[in-house]
Amino acid sequence: MKIDERKTDSLFFVKNRSLLTATWNTPFGYNSIKSNSAPIGPYMGNGDVGVVCHTSGNSQTFRISKVDFVTDGWSDWAGTGPAALPVGGVQITVKSPITDDFNYQMDQLGNELRMNTATAQPVKMKSWITVNDNVMITELRTTSPNPVKISVETFADGANTLYGTTSEINDQVAQVTRQTKTAEVRWISKAGISTRIIGAGSTLSLVSKSQVNSSFVLTNAKPVFVLTDISGGGKINDAKLPSAYRHLKSIDRSVVARLKKAKAAWWKDMWSRSYVETNDELLNRHYLSSIYFLASAYNEHSPACGGMYGVWNMADSMMYHGDIHLNYNSQAGFYSVFSANRPEIAKPFYNFIESIVPDGKRRAQTDMGSVHPSLAGKSFRGAVFLVGGLGIGVPYNYYWQQTMNAPFNVPLFSWYYEYTGDEDFLKNRAYPFIRECGDFYEDYLKKEAYGDSYRYTITTGAHEDSWDLNPPSDLGFVEQTFSLLLKYSRVLNVDAERRALWQDILLHLPKYKVIMPTKSPNKGLPVFAKNEAGWDHPNHMIQMHPVYPCEVLDLLSAPDTLQIARNTVDYYEVSQNGFTGSMNSLGLSGFIMAARVGFNPDIIIQNLRTLVSKAKPNFLIIDGHHGAEKTALVETINSMMLQTLDSTLYLFPNWPKSAAKFTRLRTKGAFLVSADYDGKTVSNLKIFSEKGTRCYLNDPWKGNDIQVRENGLLIPVQKIGERYTFATKAGGNYVLSH
Repeated sequence: MKIDERKTDSLFFVKNRSLLTATWNTPFGYNSIKSNSAPIGPYMGNGDVGVVCHTSGNSQTFRISKVDFVTDGWSDWAGTGPAALPVGGVQITVKSPITDDFNYQMDQLGNELRMNTATAQPVKMKSWITVNDNVMITELRTTSPNPVKISVETFADGANTLYGTTSEINDQVAQVTRQTKTAEVRWISKAGISTRIIGAGSTLSLVSKSQVNSSFVLTNAKPVFVLTDISGGGKINDAKLPSAYRHLKSIDRSVVARLKKAKAAWWKDMWSRSYVETNDELLNRHYLSSIYFLASAYNEHSPACGGMYGVWNMADSMMYHGDIHLNYNSQAGFYSVFSANRPEIAKPFYNFIESIVPDGKRRAQTDMGSVHPSLAGKSFRGAVFLVGGLGIGVPYNYYWQQTMNAPFNVPLFSWYYEYTGDEDFLKNRAYPFIRECGDFYEDYLKKEAYGDSYRYTITTGAHEDSWDLNPPSDLGFVEQTFSLLLKYSRVLNVDAERRALWQDILLHLPKYKVIMPTKSPNKGLPVFAKNEAGWDHPNHMIQMHPVYPCEVLDLLSAPDTLQIARNTVDYYEVSQNGFTGSMNSLGLSGFIMAARVGFNPDIIIQNLRTLVSKAKPNFLIIDGHHGAEKTALVETINSMMLQTLDSTLYLFPNWPKSAAKFTRLRTKGAFLVSADYDGKTVSNLKIFSEKGTRCYLNDPWKGNDIQVRENGLLIPVQKIGERYTFATKAGGNYVLSH
């Protein structure tokens, strides 16, 4: 970035720091923030470790989980198999009378939790997590003229005696462990929490087999640091306490300063990747807090992929086992990372998907009767996924009669290549996975006579436990899969002999069923049904998957088709109140679909604001079931400001007639784009080309010829209809004007 860009970035985040600082002025206890889904209290994470806090007037407790601490042998209504568990925690208590002066802050931009205790001898605590080595650090300071007694309780979660715990003291280091179920399981996992005090002498005592207490005296002369190392996890029965001990013993004040500097640098880079200015504080807040959630929950160095609740597991009975839900919930959590210029956040998800492909291939060959009785004895190539799985690479749950759980990941694999231009990823990861999905569809689709010709039909579950002929939801994935296979096989110069079949399937897919709406109120306009039989159930606009995430119906589609798509949005999301009445229309990509078909932007914004206004004090929208997919607001806003259609950039294609701007949004073709908008005119348009791809731009100034400067020098521009195009160089900066 240039100097002026760094200055602009700094001013933007200074402006928004207070907006993203959640504040509590009274203590909040465990029961007020306890959750078996997304976190309700202050939270932080690094993609491996998750922390959620609660307080009293003189203490705070850090509830700790680790992404790969997963038991086997759990069973409940959602299925039997793996389940995420909490590890334990650390409680820091100030031994001083309680007063009324309490303050707690969750600073998302600074990635810190700060507490001012309500005690006669005031203590300030500041906590944060290192980026990659799983140490939580809490700095304690006091202005009290008299020494303050502090106790630190390190504990393993003992809520369920089924999971064994241990405790020990190792040379001034408190260490506890928690172990998963040990009988009738495929693996045993063990995780540990180790605590050390630096800056003051401490006295340690064993309290129980799950708890160690430490005590020390804090003075106003210098701060004291409570260091907490979280270790172990995975499928090995080893909490790795010796390495945690050595790690903690190697840390002194200078190391703390270095770790804090590294953490600050990492987050500064993360925040500055991209941002938008909507000129609406509610939208700005949720946009940025969604980035905080995603960057805290998923990290390219994570040992496993977090589920749809990220890395925050506060209860043994996590909703849906704390899993990765593969019929949209978990995929939707990654929808925003590509255009938001943070594609690496999705890397642990790819690792998970690839790890379960062998199981999916086995199921396609031998278990189709479990998908639906009509498929008993049938065998197919490719992969069929269960709905659920844990990020350590273990699928579980049911099929719910759906065959789209594997193809639902095709968009994500495609987007990493499309947005980054990484051909190694395309060759070694994206194309092989997409071809597995194509193999399945080749075998599973039924070729049948139709009129004077033929068509390829699909019978599957469009929704959980339904069984449908030619649902648009699945037809969209079929079309996307074979369209991408045709494109990528040419890019990679492979599978030429298979293209004729792929093209034939695309030319003979059924059309989406169009009906008149059956529920009131409605506007009496034709809409897409959910299957060929005309199913019309106004909840979850799944028949719009061709719009998103499949991207085979868009603003460039035939006008009559596009109008029916807009009617469908209006009927389901406005007349039938899906935008705010559905449990998760945001995560189901209903808002993104609306933006991608050019639906009334004022209605989109109005309903987004309604949802965001219901957020919890920690800025998360929580409905008791869903988590990461609520971050889809980011992609909604990005799609309203910038879209890539037919390799062409469209600026502010669906934004209201009001001022807005975006900075360094990533587009297909590996461009980083920045632009301002005053409600009528685009200005300050800048494009950075990572890969040297040729740039195509829909005319943002409607008829005025444009000038393009490459690193300050004018370069040739060609006009093709309403598009301008120019060559770029890898690493080139381009400023466009008219």
